Amino acid sequence: MSQRIGNSAAALTRVWHHIDLASDPRTLGRVAASIAITLQGKHKPTFSPNNDHGDYVVVTNAAHMKVTGNKLKEKHYWTHNTRPGSLKLIPMERMIANKGYSEVLMKAVKGMIPKNKLRLDRLDRLKVYDGDEHPYKQNLIAFADEVSEMKAKAAELDRKEKHLTELREKYLKH
Repeated sequence: MSQRIGNSAAALTRVWHHIDLASDPRTLGRVAASIAITLQGKHKPTFSPNNDHGDYVVVTNAAHMKVTGNKLKEKHYWTHNTRPGSLKLIPMERMIANKGYSEVLMKAVKGMIPKNKLRLDRLDRLKVYDGDEHPYKQNLIAFADEVSEMKAKAAELDRKEKHLTELREKYLKH
């Protein structure tokens, strides 16, 4: 029996997740919430609020982000430097025109991450791109149905299942 105390290495490794907003039906807030959970590592069994075990997230096609209601005109991003008269309100429409959809998503995720020393490290692992191209294609893990070994195993299971159904039909007829 192992006497090792602590977390397993597999649970502590950082995985790269990919979100394509062109094919994702969720709205801005729901996507930002799931990204914040992944960046913090809350989806892992080893989650601890004072340790940073979160994963990387790459978001592509941010220009296809879905926003409901009149948020483009009515939602404002504000800055204030504590001096009277220095409040600046920027509507979402102008923020998108100036900095792109990626900035809007980054601000939404930033507001959902706890305000502590780990916040900036977690946000550094979020990579957002307005288009489809990004330099992290090698880092993204392959999905199970894209791996050739998994396809071969699935074909073998289908073949065995077909053989078993043929045998069942043969013996049930007699």
